[in-house]
Amino acid sequence: MQEGDHLSEQISQLLDSLREKAERGELLYIGENIVRVDSLEKVLGNPVYTADLIPKGTIYAKLFHSSIPHGVIKVMEIGGAKTHPGVLGVMTHKDIPGLNESSAVLPDRQLFADSMVRSTADILGAVVAETASAAADAAARIKVEYEPLPAIFDPLEALKPDAIKIHPKGNIARQMKIRKGNVDEGFAKSHLILEKTYRTQFQDATPLEPEMGLAIPEDGGVRVIGSMQSPHHTQAAVAKVLGLPQEKVRVIQAVTGGAFGPKSDETPYDVCSTAALAAVKYRRPVFCGMDREDSMVMHTKRHPFVISHKTGVTSDGMLLADESRIVGDTGAYASLGVFVVVRATFHTVGAYEVPNVKADSYLVYTDNTYAGSLRGFGGPQAIFAIESQMEELARRLGIDPLEFRLRNMLVPGKRNATSAVMDSSCGLPQCVEKVVASSRYREKAARYRNQTGSVRRGLGLALLMHGNSLGPEGNDYGAVHIEILSDGTVSVGSGLTEYGTGAVSGMMQVASSVLGVPLSRFKLERPDTSKHRESGPTVASRVIVIGGNASKLAAEKLREKILPLAAEMLKTERNRVAIADGVAFDRLNLSATLDWDDLVKEAYRRGIGLREEGYFMAPQAPWDQEIGQGTPYLQYTWGALVAEVEVDMDTGYYKVVGVHAAYDVGKAVNPAGVLGQIYGGTVQGLGYAMMEELIHREGSVVNPNLGDYYIPTSMDIPQEFKAFIVEVPGPLGPFGAKIIAEPPIVLPGPALRNAVLNATGVSVDDLPVTSEKVLMGMRPQQAPRTA
Repeated sequence: MQEGDHLSEQISQLLDSLREKAERGELLYIGENIVRVDSLEKVLGNPVYTADLIPKGTIYAKLFHSSIPHGVIKVMEIGGAKTHPGVLGVMTHKDIPGLNESSAVLPDRQLFADSMVRSTADILGAVVAETASAAADAAARIKVEYEPLPAIFDPLEALKPDAIKIHPKGNIARQMKIRKGNVDEGFAKSHLILEKTYRTQFQDATPLEPEMGLAIPEDGGVRVIGSMQSPHHTQAAVAKVLGLPQEKVRVIQAVTGGAFGPKSDETPYDVCSTAALAAVKYRRPVFCGMDREDSMVMHTKRHPFVISHKTGVTSDGMLLADESRIVGDTGAYASLGVFVVVRATFHTVGAYEVPNVKADSYLVYTDNTYAGSLRGFGGPQAIFAIESQMEELARRLGIDPLEFRLRNMLVPGKRNATSAVMDSSCGLPQCVEKVVASSRYREKAARYRNQTGSVRRGLGLALLMHGNSLGPEGNDYGAVHIEILSDGTVSVGSGLTEYGTGAVSGMMQVASSVLGVPLSRFKLERPDTSKHRESGPTVASRVIVIGGNASKLAAEKLREKILPLAAEMLKTERNRVAIADGVAFDRLNLSATLDWDDLVKEAYRRGIGLREEGYFMAPQAPWDQEIGQGTPYLQYTWGALVAEVEVDMDTGYYKVVGVHAAYDVGKAVNPAGVLGQIYGGTVQGLGYAMMEELIHREGSVVNPNLGDYYIPTSMDIPQEFKAFIVEVPGPLGPFGAKIIAEPPIVLPGPALRNAVLNATGVSVDDLPVTSEKVLMGMRPQQAPRTA
């Protein structure tokens, strides 16, 4: 075969692939398991994290924090620290030239407490020394005298009218409500009314890399490099503390070793602002990092919630009314919790149609360490409560839990709690069908119904509706710039960040599809506030949906520059030109081909600019804040999960023996990446369900380490673990894509709780579902020990 014949055959195969994908409404590379752009450097151990960038001559800042939960600072003795060998100085609130504030939304938190502390996570200052060990040793020498004040650790106590005020304006940081229909009328028509209360715990994110920042002084300003999710937000926070214009603060995201939410919140502000303060003061590079204990005490955690449901239902199992009260413990400061409680409220009745809904939610200050952003963002708490309530209702009615859900779950045409009508993009029925079939739910449920003996099995089911992107939490926008370099490499930059999810690689895969250039020819620029446009926070799994749209727009602009040139060089018409795998060709004359590199060289020779930016803002979602009605989210991710447990009835010990999960992701840009998120998020959700709890006693965290704070290991992963992708395209994301990184953490908690209930008859209404709680539930005369 001649070389030209071989190339023609290759082009013919690519063309066939293009045509087949076009017939299915798809494009090249979308839906393919393409290796991530950062895979090789991770495998080779080459990523450059913040701690890898410390230059010669760097000094170190060590944060020190309060030892009491609430009190007035009377005297701070820093003399012993200042005279410690290697110490350059101790920074307190007096050293801040700008605004002493380190807050994400409400201005309720200082960087360095000046006169009062409200939690044991309150930062008092930082020791700056020549070495990290000298800074840590000196920080331990600082003595603080306090006037203790009464403290509140229970959010229900904090809500009482006569409770002490943690902040001058009171103890409610945010209030939210939903009013749909008339719950009193719904309850009047109900055959059964069930009232129950559910509680969830503090959960820590435990990213592999704790928070850290490196600051380098520059003329008139400072350059900050750090482990973070949102560089532009960090830039604003640092500039505020330094009293500088934002353009004088350049922030670059280093490769970030995991995040899960806290690195989008206030803790990156703390380490980066402290490093920048010291860098400006001492005119030397400064590294400020947290060890594991500091991180677990001082960064944001998942909010503990107390959720009460009163639910009315007909005798044949149709939901009529639900009245709920959600109380979230945000600790001493609001952080991003003001949005967490909003999302939780919108999901208060989950994936079900309830004609009458009344919900009141409160984000409440206490003197616990503060909570904020963590994967799932209010979803795990809200869905745990409503899915537990659904299970209890089904049991009391004597209806199979699956059948009860099928009668009430959202499908196209039904309305959710905010009265939004579900459109054709609702893929919940398909998700349920997948997990029911995979788990053999009906067969096993019948078999397990009348078990006897000391070892028993149970199945638990939970359904998910998860609003995509920010919705009512703020303007939802993103920018991506793409530049085709002279050697044909495609360089992509954005203020949206990568921290392990692979979402940015998926965003680039969208551009790869539009341009027809393999992802292997792409490279990712480090997010840099001096180069990349502000794109909002990298949270809510919004990179694919928002960033993907921006990437698509930028790539389309470049394609419109490239294709006319390719047509001219191929001596054909513009509409006959296609590009696939880096080869431009004439669709009607396969012998006419042009290599991508040659095309780019010609573009550069002619002075054609090959840099474009795409900017996408999601349409505003119409909703009424006063009554919580309307369309807070423009599309939803749907999911279903079946968990199977085996319980020793003599000891309460149980293990998860099977998990079957399905999620409607609209369109899986990279199926392998989607499955990775499902598997990883599910395991993290199992940790939340079974074992994870950051324990506070009188406001102090007593288990801030990975020896006493348990997270799942490979031994906790069920042997039968199946994940399924459902694709029902949505109206918002590129090619119909929906979000996926956050939702998988939500369902394991309620599904596992319901499985234990069906195996043992024990209702564990407060997470985590420990074996001790199961055992005590089977022996009601014994009260379980508290942590």
